[in-house]
Amino acid sequence: MSWVWWAFILLLQNASFTMVSRARNSKSLLYHAYAAIGSNGVWFIGLAFAVNKLNEALATGHWWAIAYTALFYTTFTVLGSVGMHHILMKRDL
Repeated sequence: MSWVWWAFILLLQNASFTMVSRARNSKSLLYHAYAAIGSNGVWFIGLAFAVNKLNEALATGHWWAIAYTALFYTTFTVLGSVGMHHILMKRDL
């Protein structure tokens, strides 16, 4: 179940990071502040998951577990970023 939660956190992490990137180009400091708080808060939570998963993989000594963790991380952060970019392009935010 922790993989499911981590996938959700990773989607939120890069979705909020993409919001910050777009907020930098807006004229709203409040929009940028909310996006930055969300991005950094979610990143910190995601970091705990990443450290835990990598520690588990290193403890087993299986290289494939480390590779799977990296692939999982990359897949869900890309999906979060591209998904939020698509949403924000439609809303013109």
